[in-house]
Amino acid sequence: MKQYCKYHPTRPAHWHCDKCNTARCPECVEARDMAGYHQGEKLHMCPNCNLPVQWLGVENIIDPFWKQLPRFFLYPFSVRPLLLMLGLSAMAALLTRPGIIGLLALVAVWGITFKYAYAILQSTAGGNLTPPALDAQTLFENFGPVVKQVGIYIAIIFAAGMMFTKLGVAVGVLFSILATVFLPAMIILLVTTESLIQAINPVMFVSLAVRIGWGYLLMYFFYSILGGAPALLGRQAIQYFPPIMHVFLFTLVKIYYTFISYHLMGYVILQYHQDIGYRVDFDDFKDDETETDRAVAAADDPHGRLLNRVHQLIKDGNHEGAIAEIESEMRGQMIADPLLSERYFTLLKMTGAKDKIGNHGLNHLDMLVRGDNKTQAVDVYLQCLTSDSEFSPKAGALFKVAGWLSETGRNKEAMSTYNKLTKAYPQDPLVPKSYFRAAQIFNDRLMNPEKAKRILTGLMKKYPEHDIIPFVERYLDQIG
Repeated sequence: MKQYCKYHPTRPAHWHCDKCNTARCPECVEARDMAGYHQGEKLHMCPNCNLPVQWLGVENIIDPFWKQLPRFFLYPFSVRPLLLMLGLSAMAALLTRPGIIGLLALVAVWGITFKYAYAILQSTAGGNLTPPALDAQTLFENFGPVVKQVGIYIAIIFAAGMMFTKLGVAVGVLFSILATVFLPAMIILLVTTESLIQAINPVMFVSLAVRIGWGYLLMYFFYSILGGAPALLGRQAIQYFPPIMHVFLFTLVKIYYTFISYHLMGYVILQYHQDIGYRVDFDDFKDDETETDRAVAAADDPHGRLLNRVHQLIKDGNHEGAIAEIESEMRGQMIADPLLSERYFTLLKMTGAKDKIGNHGLNHLDMLVRGDNKTQAVDVYLQCLTSDSEFSPKAGALFKVAGWLSETGRNKEAMSTYNKLTKAYPQDPLVPKSYFRAAQIFNDRLMNPEKAKRILTGLMKKYPEHDIIPFVERYLDQIG
């Protein structure tokens, strides 16, 4: 039965911790670099138990191939195979012509096609569900596998000819049908053993098909459909395009279905790797999910690892434990990571730790102000003020928060914040500006011009040489 991550129930689990009996996805384990003889390798740990976790294997991660058919058809539309398909099809359309140049172009196009197709098959079989790179090594180096694939077809043609010649038409036809049925098994064997002799050995390919079972017949059914699709499209659709496009489109379609077929065979190897004795390691497994934002928490990302542990404790309902985990990790230091700071502040609110909210709120509010996170900064300020009426951030933070409060129509809170700034930091350069902003609120928002005039008159008397005085005078003239 398939296991899913305890903390992300929609994601298949990659790992299992035997001690806490918890299934985990890559995001919920920690990767630590190993030393000594195993240097360069990573050890995957349970964040809660601090013990190695067990890989659950590919079978717990991937779905059967018959549930993945839409993905097979989308696979060649990834950037790498799509660029190659378009390039090779254009090359075929431009260079295919009678004579030696056309023949060489055809050999080059299909040589590169099958080289990349084999790379797709091999990569998929090893657990990498992302397309191979478009580099010289993938496209142009070591054509041995392609030659061996051609060797399979030559062996089949030679054997079929012998059957027709020596044993008659009926036996020859039967042999040809069976050879076609077992062709995918031969290609699979070529990948898993890298031996042409074993790939064309009837004992080997028949045994492999039997071990896979009915899944092999289903794969062959789809493989046959994919093999005949280009010819069907050629008759039904491509013929209606301008003649100059025929070669391009027909080549494009054939390469497209070739890539799908080889990806399908690779996926079958991956799905049945234990049955056919093909090894797949967790370090080799890659898909779109693990390649993006759901990768294992890296050893050089302490904040990411801590956030994972905290997230899991929160999921378990252990809020006090999550707070203790953060405090233990930080050891009294200020939290520099915005997300961790926000998570800690939220936990303090949830647990009602008023004595800690004010202390952490100063650092958290400064971080939000520096990042111009207006809404969050205002909310944090008001929450801290509710917990501690004496809460007093730095002058710069108070000035910005007061302005944001005014922007959102909270005029009384804005006035109170400006007042807190002028009383707590009477010598700060922001004090004159705070008086001016307060006067603007009284006049523009609270419709009290007399109060505004008194504030501005006092400002001019107290700071007659300040740079803000010309603005104060013009504003007084406007008030009248």
